[in-house]
Amino acid sequence: MGCCASTSRASSSPYPPEPNSSSRGITSSQPQSHSALPRPSTHASSHSNRHSHHRSSQPLSAHINKPLKIHVWACKNRNWTRADLDRERTDFFDTRVTGRPEIWQTLRAVLEILWAGGDIGDVDGGIGTAQQILDAADITIPTGDLSNGVYDGFGAFYTLPEFIVADPQNIASTPPTPADEVINTDGESDELDEEELVKRREEKGKGVLSVKDMIHVTARLSDGGGPDLVLSVGRDDSVRLVARRLAEEASLSPPKSIRIAYLGKILRDNQSLIAQGWKDDHVVNALVFG
Repeated sequence: MGCCASTSRASSSPYPPEPNSSSRGITSSQPQSHSALPRPSTHASSHSNRHSHHRSSQPLSAHINKPLKIHVWACKNRNWTRADLDRERTDFFDTRVTGRPEIWQTLRAVLEILWAGGDIGDVDGGIGTAQQILDAADITIPTGDLSNGVYDGFGAFYTLPEFIVADPQNIASTPPTPADEVINTDGESDELDEEELVKRREEKGKGVLSVKDMIHVTARLSDGGGPDLVLSVGRDDSVRLVARRLAEEASLSPPKSIRIAYLGKILRDNQSLIAQGWKDDHVVNALVFG
């Protein structure tokens, strides 16, 4: 569904093209007698065996992994709008039926960061944060460009069209909505205000919330450093506060910190879990950075 005028990137891949998976499946499920098959020459057969052995003996760790870089492109025969891109990207990730679901979720989380240009204060457009997530998930990028595809830790290949990876340079402009015009850029102030509210609540004897105002959150650490963490927090507590509590429970000390992801998305720090669609008994991903 992407731009048909996009430049082909087949030549940029450092790996030879994979044979068609469906044909392999058909061949293996329908064995043929030796007499029905053409017999290759001794030279060709031995050469093929040596080549096959060379490819199969290559360890997964030998996959080339280059640093992540921003993909830059322009489309000549389609006027992409923000609504078009959002719709296509949602449809793309909702229709993935091959590969590991957790890898697709991680790739979506990485792209969410890159689409937003990183967090407030990031000077690299989110490249550093995205790279840390990819490394933690053992995802390798042979060319450094996500649009050329990636490998997971088991050697499976994942293809990402360029309109999924990045906005085109010539994206059609649309008038901003009122919601887009009001943007809170003072994240530090939000954190201080929240800490002040918690402090006041404790001073007034309301530090312990009633059961109906509490939720139990199960979080899975990305570093695999232990069992899932279960935390009791207020229903209206922000994701920032939950992440800080998780870091304390996991005994993480600076510069290590936690970002929370849910259903493949990095959650906004200044909103609660429930406000961002979290459901009871669902597990969130606690991504460890630093």
